[in-house]
Amino acid sequence: MLRRVQAEVAQDQVHALLSKVRPCPCCGRLRSIKEHRRRRIDTVFGHLRIHAPRFEACVCGRPAASSPMAVLFPHRSTPELRHLQVKLGCKFSYQQAADILNEFLPDLSCFNHATTRNRVLAVGKTIEAETRAEIAEKPKVEKPVDHMTVGIDGAFVKAARSKNQRKNFEIVLGRIEASGRSEKIFAAVRDLDDLARERVRSALRSAGRGSDTRLTVLSDGEDAMRLMAGQWLNGRVEHRLDWLHLRRRIQWLGRSIYWTIDYEEPVYEERLARYRRNLRSVRWNVWHYGKSRHARWMIALSRLGAQLLSHRNEIDAAGGDPSKIEAACKRFNELEGYLHSNIGSLTDYGRAWRQGERIATANIESTVNQLINQRMCKKRQMRWSRLGAQLMLHARTAHLNGTLERYCGLPQRVEWTWPNDNQLRQAA
Repeated sequence: MLRRVQAEVAQDQVHALLSKVRPCPCCGRLRSIKEHRRRRIDTVFGHLRIHAPRFEACVCGRPAASSPMAVLFPHRSTPELRHLQVKLGCKFSYQQAADILNEFLPDLSCFNHATTRNRVLAVGKTIEAETRAEIAEKPKVEKPVDHMTVGIDGAFVKAARSKNQRKNFEIVLGRIEASGRSEKIFAAVRDLDDLARERVRSALRSAGRGSDTRLTVLSDGEDAMRLMAGQWLNGRVEHRLDWLHLRRRIQWLGRSIYWTIDYEEPVYEERLARYRRNLRSVRWNVWHYGKSRHARWMIALSRLGAQLLSHRNEIDAAGGDPSKIEAACKRFNELEGYLHSNIGSLTDYGRAWRQGERIATANIESTVNQLINQRMCKKRQMRWSRLGAQLMLHARTAHLNGTLERYCGLPQRVEWTWPNDNQLRQAA
């Protein structure tokens, strides 16, 4: 029934369109019909055959479209169907997306993995062309924001088998948060070409970053992410070490220390209480005085290291098994090196948390799972070419950012953000 209703409505709309485009836009003469034919259009409700005549060129010589239906439906499908197909192709494998469409749209039963892949990659190519044009032009941001928070991370994807390329390649991704604007996700293949850095900068400009915008970058403190924050994101940038990874390393050290203590020794309770006190002191000083010039956390960390060294000497003197204490010392050295290598990225986490600032990259970890792991890595064991991965990332980020409709021919959804306190006071 819906298909019949759609056919009747579409036929009336086609007749109205043909009556408007048949006259020559220059002289107003009616152009002669060269050929009567019908064109099949795929819709969500089934196949639709519409009248699609071809017109002769006007005698005045003014060029005009000879087949208006071919211009209106270049893909022989409606935007709603293409949007549904691209959306499913971004979430599932191409074959699985085609099977889902064939299952829930039995009137069509014409979907296959090749068509799904072509339409997903077509959206990716459109976004890539827009990105390259924006990189070449570098337009000035009309309404730049004052402050922007960006969380960055990396993930590795299996590469297609090739003799000249490595087995895996890295994808750099992040989430942008700016006041008064919706969040935005970006992703770029690091070694696809020389434009990976420019793709990230283009995403920041489209999110509202101007020349005077203060940028706070959060990362897990790895060397690659720290260098990227300093070299890729030029301008007023503050790199902040993620508290989630820092606290996790302190927890790992505490667990290793716990297993080094023998509960049968007489000083078990005293030694355990001292270890807990020193660990709590390290965590408390890093939380409250991470950016202090006096580096109070270094004193607490050296006190913990001295206790571990003394405990190790006692075990060596008693001829005990040093494997557990060596594991704890290894954890301690990892934490100490991690803090010293990121000493410039530490901040007063307690003050930042009380002021409502972001101090952890938990949302970035979920973005990695949502953007890459569910489609390209863990859930779907696939191998990707670098170009194919970049085009898929374009389509997936457009879907997550809510802009996929525009690239499929649908109207852009209206963005609405909750007003801040100052706007509410002014409105009152």
